[in-house]
This record gives sequence, C-alpha cells and structure tokens, in this order.
Amino acid sequence: MKFWRGLAVTTTVIALAGCTSQRDQAQGGFEYVDIDQRGALLVPEGMQNVAQNPDFSIPNLDTARGPVGAEQSIRSPRQVMPLVPGSRVEEGSREARIWFDAIEDMDDVAGWVWEEMQALLAERDIEITEQNELEYIQTGTIETVEGSRSREGFWARLRRDRIELTSEYNLRIEMQAPSHGRSARLDVTAADVSWLEDGEPQAVPVSLQREVEAGFLNDLSLRMQRNFEDQRVAQVRATRALRHAESPQGEPAYALDVNFEAGWVLMPGALEYLGFEVEDLNQRDGVYYANYQPGGRPGFWSRLAFWSSEDRGLLGLPRGSGYEFQVDAVNDVFYIVIRHDDEVLDEETIDKLFPVFAEAFSEHAD
Repeated sequence: MKFWRGLAVTTTVIALAGCTSQRDQAQGGFEYVDIDQRGALLVPEGMQNVAQNPDFSIPNLDTARGPVGAEQSIRSPRQVMPLVPGSRVEEGSREARIWFDAIEDMDDVAGWVWEEMQALLAERDIEITEQNELEYIQTGTIETVEGSRSREGFWARLRRDRIELTSEYNLRIEMQAPSHGRSARLDVTAADVSWLEDGEPQAVPVSLQREVEAGFLNDLSLRMQRNFEDQRVAQVRATRALRHAESPQGEPAYALDVNFEAGWVLMPGALEYLGFEVEDLNQRDGVYYANYQPGGRPGFWSRLAFWSSEDRGLLGLPRGSGYEFQVDAVNDVFYIVIRHDDEVLDEETIDKLFPVFAEAFSEHAD
C-alpha cells in the first residue's frame, strides 16, 4: 500500500471532498433532520378525503444509506481540466477522460504523456502492479489523507481533537494512441474505493470516485503544463543567446539570432538590469541613448561625499550619460554596437563585459 498526502494543485483544482467546512455544507441549520415525522392526515368521519397530487409526493428514504444534514457535502463533482496546450475534454462527459493533440513541433505526444504519467506515479511513490507500455497502467492501493474534521463534544473541541479522513482506492489508467503518436487519449477508472475516519470504514461519499479520477488527470495535466512552459521558456532563451560578432560596418559587437523587431523590444529590460536609464531612443535609426546609473541616481549628500568610492555597478563603466546602443539587423541577426562619448567600445572591453550582457539578455530581457 502506498501513502501520499493530498494537495491542492491550483486555486481552481481543489482538494478532494470530505473535510467538513463551510464550502462543503449548505447554509443554515440542520435541525430538520431531528424533526419527528407527522403521521397520515386523519379525515373526520363523514368528510371526503382530498385527492393528493402525486407530483408533490415525497418518497420515503432510507437515511441509513447515506449522509444527511451537515454530513452531506454540496460540493459539485470535480471536472477534468485541460490545462496543457493542445489538450481537450468532452463537455458534459461523465467519464474521467482527456485528449492530447500535437502542437508546434511536437511529434511524439503519446510518448510524452506516458513519460509524464510514469514520473507522476514515481514522484508520489505509487506502486505499479501491472502495465503495458503506451496501453495501460494498473496501480496498487493508494491511501490519501483528505483532511480532518472536529470531534463532537466540548472537551474534544477544546483539545482540538480531530478525526482524520482518508480514502483508499486503486487506479487503472488506459491510453489510446494511433501509431503516428501525435495524439493520445487517457481514461482513468478508480476501483475498490473506500472512505475511512480514523481508520474505520464509513459510507463512501457519492462523488469520491469521480474526485479521485478527475483529480489524477488534473494533477497530470498541471505537471505537463508546467514542464511544457519550462521547455518553451528554455527554447526562447536559447534564441536569445548572446554571442560575439562583428557588425555589418566591421565594428566590435554583440549579436542575437532574432529579427530587428524582436531584438528592439528586448533592449529595455536588458539595459535596466545592467543599470542603464534610457533617456531617448530612435527606432528608425536603431539607437538607444542611455545614462549609466547602477543602483539609481546618487542623492544630494552622496554627490557631496567626494571621499566615497564610485559605484561602477555590474559593468565597471564610468557613471553618467553619453552611452549609445546602436542596433541593426541583417538576415535575422540582431547586432548591438556600444558607444561611449562617440567612441565604439573596443574588442577588449566588449569581451570583458560579455558575461554580464549575456545574462541580461538571457534572463532579464522580458
């Protein structure tokens, strides 16, 4: 038996039902469950009984078959959420099912889904008792702590004594994927579902099976969405890898493998991180006019403190204005030439500043 503690994966993907709280219960009191039922209406002798409309008849229910009153959760069943780009669900479906379709340059969707699913199970230390690659997985028994609720009684509440709520189940995850692998469908079915309070079996909440089935798919989708975004960011940063170059005019420069429009919008964020204040710019001529003020402009008393050392920031350049960043693009290569007081920074200075500029464009140019 494997054990893991249930967590809320997002603000919209909430924990399983079972913990008594205001959002689980209907508003108002529950005294109605203790009201004695009235007997049948007695009609005095000599009077005619009024025919009852069957549309308003309340059937007799066996209250021992399920929770009533405060014990009855009003939370709606959890829905499967397509969080990954290219994923979709069938609206109104009662099945815990999700489709994944290829996007961008993704070729092996089925392999990606299978790999992420295996990683999620391993991360939670969930035993796999049987599997057939790209077809199905059968898990062992999973025990999940769902929460807790207060015990009845004054002293129990004073001691903050609570009843631990847990669920037990196993999952069968089935995948259907065509041979080309560019799409996949997952179905999750929970079996042997049980509900325990302090280890004692209780009636299983009506929506518990749906909760654990949809919850697993949502956790998988969230994991895949995060990893997809991480890969996308890494790919974007790879295209922003700064390198040494020579400008079309033969001057020492940096270069990015992006077009002019993309490179132009990256400049402000990178310059701000490096300690430059953009004073003016001209996109038509491709130039940023900047003032180097690492740590911000010095105050009045700082300027009077002539004995203090000058902060040259990350770059070790002289503070002040006179910096120009001349940019141009040829064949989707964006060139950056740096001038100070109308002089192009030489190759030695460009080489010394390269690590800091490379970090600025890779990590801080958004």
